[in-house]
Amino acid sequence: MKTNFTRRFLDMCGADFLSPKDFLRHAALIVILFGVAHAFGLREYTSFLNGTTGSVELGYELSTLLGLIYLLLYFAVVLLVPILILAALLAHLWLKYQVRNSVWK
Repeated sequence: MKTNFTRRFLDMCGADFLSPKDFLRHAALIVILFGVAHAFGLREYTSFLNGTTGSVELGYELSTLLGLIYLLLYFAVVLLVPILILAALLAHLWLKYQVRNSVWK
């Protein structure tokens, strides 16, 4: 059962769950989040991979957390966004094919 907030959000966006528009909306959201993380300079905190801290003022734990956030967003952009775009394309073609076949029957 959908909550009131979820129903309002989906009505506002105008996309059904697992629709081509929904896939593209999620891909765009991931790209925007990565852009914000990159603009705030979280890339420098990925230095925990070689054993150094990104910032002495923030400490090792917070620097590592910020570096992990950046890495997760980076991998989401590199791996997940192309998959979401391809899924949107395939879902669009599938829906178009189903409509075309239902007209001929």
